[in-house]
Amino acid sequence: MVKPGVVESTVSDVTRPGVVVALPGEARPLARLRSLGEAELPTGGRLILAGLGAMRARRAAEKLVAARVDGLISWGTAAALSDSLSSGDLILPRDVLGAEGHFYHSNDRWRSQLLAALAGRVPIRECRLAESRGLVATVGDKQRLWAATHADACDMESAAIAAVAAEHGLPFLAVRAIVDDSTMTLPPAARAAVSETGSLRPLALARSLAGRPASMHAQLRSLKHLAVAFRAARETLSEAAKALRSLSAA
Repeated sequence: MVKPGVVESTVSDVTRPGVVVALPGEARPLARLRSLGEAELPTGGRLILAGLGAMRARRAAEKLVAARVDGLISWGTAAALSDSLSSGDLILPRDVLGAEGHFYHSNDRWRSQLLAALAGRVPIRECRLAESRGLVATVGDKQRLWAATHADACDMESAAIAAVAAEHGLPFLAVRAIVDDSTMTLPPAARAAVSETGSLRPLALARSLAGRPASMHAQLRSLKHLAVAFRAARETLSEAAKALRSLSAA
């Protein structure tokens, strides 16, 4: 059941955004970094690769606040909970629902500016994003989280970043591209292939496939579908990156 509790984002123009990203592949449209890397962005913001999960995202957001950013962005990918979203769709959530029941509203002005800059480029939805405590890997997991939150999509990091923004009175924005739709299950091999820091683990991937010989072909097919979905999401994030740079240059 959703608990009450709404935290508003401060209305302000952002000139030096702090961007928190979990995985190197998600960050690539903005900066080419190895796991846990950091970079100054050409337009004046700063990006930190945090790795997976709320705790890492929160630490990165706090570090960006200490570096005097004037807004926080949760950037990356998400899983669809609603069948209205497809791989490659961009979501700019109006609000993020944390696992503890708090709602965090994104900054209306900032979100509207990015929407206008992206007009006609990619399919965009303003919706609700829910926090998941771990990977939501199966169709059943997605259905249960949707029933509990009525959110259209989920990720593990955005609520933690939004909470830091609210604590410091900073504008918040989530920019997420859908990878897996509501009917897609992440194969065990995919879950084994990435560490919490965002590093690829090829040996763990090989062991996962070898340990399940009966399902190897099915997993390989699922991995292929996942790769296609991730490519669509990254192309969408590339368009979002161009739009974000145009805002910073204006």
